[in-house]
Amino acid sequence: MSCLAEIKEKSGAKILVHAEEKECLEKGTTPFPEGTLWFSRIISRIGNTFMLSKSRYKPVSSDIVVSDEYDLDRYIPHAKIISTPGHTAGSISLVIKNEVAFVGDTLFNVIPGTIFPPFADDVPKLLKSWEVLIDSGCRTFYPGHGRPLTFKKLKDSYGKMIKK
Repeated sequence: MSCLAEIKEKSGAKILVHAEEKECLEKGTTPFPEGTLWFSRIISRIGNTFMLSKSRYKPVSSDIVVSDEYDLDRYIPHAKIISTPGHTAGSISLVIKNEVAFVGDTLFNVIPGTIFPPFADDVPKLLKSWEVLIDSGCRTFYPGHGRPLTFKKLKDSYGKMIKK
């Protein structure tokens, strides 16, 4: 987000944001989500206590505010935004042709053996978002961190998380 104001200014791009994130965007702040693992809990506490001023960026005005599904067909054929809360309340994903989804930090493919994000404000909502992604028809998921994931990997990981 640190360059978003400059991107908007130089390109004229429309800025889309979830209603739950609009205030942060327009204030230029990004609080750390809660940690889901022992080390990420420490990082979250340190980040929110000592580094919040360093995570500020130039405020950006939003052009499109969404709260659930938003059809992007006029910008990208057969594309839509879906709400995938959990990592943060305003997490969203871009779904194209019900084949691929760009999911940000809703999935995390860096830590060996898991795709569960190390940061999530609401784990039950995150798992509901995984259900939405499973039901989306998409076969490939592009996380904000790590390599793309298959439908099978998401479904298998979801099954393991539900059993916990």
